[in-house]
Amino acid sequence: AEKALRLGIMEQGRYADLMFNAILVCCVPFIAPAYMCLTFGALIFSHIYIYLFDHVRTLRSCTRYHFSSNVCNLQGQKIFAIPCGLLAAGLVFKWNQMKGDPHKLGSGPLQGQQLWNALAGAFFGHILFHIILLDCIVPVFSSVEKTAEEKPYAECAKIKPATWFSTNPVHCLRSKYIYKHEPPQTFLVIGKEHLAQKNEAIGAYFEQEAAEVEDFRQNSIT
Repeated sequence: AEKALRLGIMEQGRYADLMFNAILVCCVPFIAPAYMCLTFGALIFSHIYIYLFDHVRTLRSCTRYHFSSNVCNLQGQKIFAIPCGLLAAGLVFKWNQMKGDPHKLGSGPLQGQQLWNALAGAFFGHILFHIILLDCIVPVFSSVEKTAEEKPYAECAKIKPATWFSTNPVHCLRSKYIYKHEPPQTFLVIGKEHLAQKNEAIGAYFEQEAAEVEDFRQNSIT
């Protein structure tokens, strides 16, 4: 019951849906351009709402939100090459229509296979340029220097309760029932870090006092 009522962990599955929405919207120039401004406006409004919602949720309603690297961010930027490539192909498609007879649909200078080749060239050409820009050009202007962490394990384990040992339930059971450690390795439960028992001999360095329990029966408003 306590686990069911506690705050959840921030998940990023919805952002794949947002990217899919962007890809679908970028197909509008090929189908119904009359609703382009309305569709893009709705997309921008909904994404701003989700951004603000997740901003508040991350600060107020999540137990943790951790990124060990920028891999997700970089892959998201690369995937965004697809809607941008569709927009590039859409520009070629609309340019071809505008060059033709305004009273006759499909009368542009590019016809048949030539039009398809131009659309494919714009689409894949932009994706190639997008990937090269992110992998080769952007890192040149990056000023972040990556240095290896030089702190020993013991110092890090004193301030971080989550280690390979404390997050491995099998190891915790082995520590208690097979190796008979005293005290055994405590399994980490978010929100109950103060229950961890220190035993430097088995690599358990974290120790913390329990937080003061708030008494909701007292009226704190003066």
